[in-house]
Amino acid sequence: MVVSGTIYSPKFYHKSLRAELAAAYSNAHIKFVDYCPDVSSLPANLKNCPSDVAPLFEAADGTVLFDANAIAFYLGNQQLRGGDQEHFVTQWVNFTDHILLPSVATWLYPILGATAYNKQQATKAQENVNRALSFLNEYLSSRTFFVGESITQADLTLYSVAYMLFEHLLDEKALKPFAHFHRWFITVANQPQVLKVAGAPKLCTKAAVYDPKKHEKHVAEGDAKKPAKHEKAKPQKKEKQQKPKEEKAPEDEFMDEPAPKPSKSPFASLPIGTFDYDTFKRTYSNNDIKSIALPFFWEKFDPKTDSIWYCEYNYPEELKLTFMSANLIQGMFQRLERMQKYAFAVMGVFGENNNSTISGVWVWRGTGLAFELSEDLQIDYESYKWTKLDPEAPETKTLVSEYFCREGAFGGKTPCELAVFK
Repeated sequence: MVVSGTIYSPKFYHKSLRAELAAAYSNAHIKFVDYCPDVSSLPANLKNCPSDVAPLFEAADGTVLFDANAIAFYLGNQQLRGGDQEHFVTQWVNFTDHILLPSVATWLYPILGATAYNKQQATKAQENVNRALSFLNEYLSSRTFFVGESITQADLTLYSVAYMLFEHLLDEKALKPFAHFHRWFITVANQPQVLKVAGAPKLCTKAAVYDPKKHEKHVAEGDAKKPAKHEKAKPQKKEKQQKPKEEKAPEDEFMDEPAPKPSKSPFASLPIGTFDYDTFKRTYSNNDIKSIALPFFWEKFDPKTDSIWYCEYNYPEELKLTFMSANLIQGMFQRLERMQKYAFAVMGVFGENNNSTISGVWVWRGTGLAFELSEDLQIDYESYKWTKLDPEAPETKTLVSEYFCREGAFGGKTPCELAVFK
């Protein structure tokens, strides 16, 4: 039976692309409605879906889905799902979403003007992308496709992110180390079904770089597009909304989610003690850690208003390559940026490929579990076991010293890569 239905999504959105490609391969009959969360109104027939996600999908039989991968799976055929190798397809789809995409977004979105630029995060993201591409390139050295001998959803989902790299970031020089990955991309891009949906691939001749004017323009245009929430708007806001009308919105809008609305931090209302995070972070960054920063920490730390926690990843058996585990940490740091002003942490990957763990030491304002203060902070925390530490205990002193200094016994674990949240 041929599937038919409607996809609601912003135009040129990579997450809807994977679903559109799946539909092309299965000959599903799909209509496309331009829908942007927080700008467009949620259709009445999709009222049970979250209001801040895209794409959304409604099938002709009334089936409603709001996850891009679920939509692609529903629209695809048995070949795309991988048959008896479906678990490998799922593996590569998850690799795309959890390893490759977060770093591509952190690197590319500021260049497109979609998010604020942070040089340190962008540089780290570029390094992560290159490591991921090295891994993919090696894997493809003896393969045409990622699973089996024909295209599956693994290839289509990876393509939906890779095309952003090829269009904006990977020029001829950057592609030289990734010949097998390059060959795979061109092969997929020129499949008739892919050409029908995405058109001929656009290959950049020069890698795009960050331009702060682009971000300012994007913010202004975003404000202009948002519907007024009150009947009476302030005069200055009206002027601000009218200015961007002369400019055309950028063609590329790959916003994974709408930009969060400014709101008061849940940490701001907590009692303030003697420990100042900004001062400690400057001390930590600009001085010897063991002789200056660590004594400063213990001198200023206030257990009445702040707390120390140890976390350990709950699913070490699922960790494979150590660089992928390190990317999990970086992704978590990015998603917790909102608490950066009120927290400090050192987290690490310990062990080796296919035999590793993730753990870390955190300090934050408040004496309870910080993630319970806001749903925005709860994406990753349930993947870890959190233990509050007694600041007076000798074992806590040792643990804090090892993680802050990034050296020591670590309970017999061998550190592979450690990262600082500051």
